Amino acid sequence: MANYVATARSNYFKVKDPEAFKDWVEGCPDIGLFSRDDGSFAVYSDDPDSGSWPTFKWDEDTGDHVEFDLFAEIAEFLVDGEIAVFMEVGAEKLRYCNGYAIAVHSNGEYETLNL
Repeated sequence: MANYVATARSNYFKVKDPEAFKDWVEGCPDIGLFSRDDGSFAVYSDDPDSGSWPTFKWDEDTGDHVEFDLFAEIAEFLVDGEIAVFMEVGAEKLRYCNGYAIAVHSNGEYETLNL
């Protein structure tokens, strides 16, 4: 049996409050952060198992993992008019190869492209 292994990262984008965004990333599971001198950021999956974007995070209040929408949450940080593009490519050995990109606008709307 083979495991799905992916690589996922975003483009660079600007956020309204860089410190709040960095704090938010710290609280997300398996997300890494790149930054540039111009104040823009990119995120990547740091998941040691699959490399995919996380869909669950720990909730201190309930003491359990809860589902969350990474893309919708990042949209709230984006500067007005900014677009963040989340890309992932992966494969399960050579049986199943796939790729997709999700472009998220600061107003919360998004478009998805699947390969």
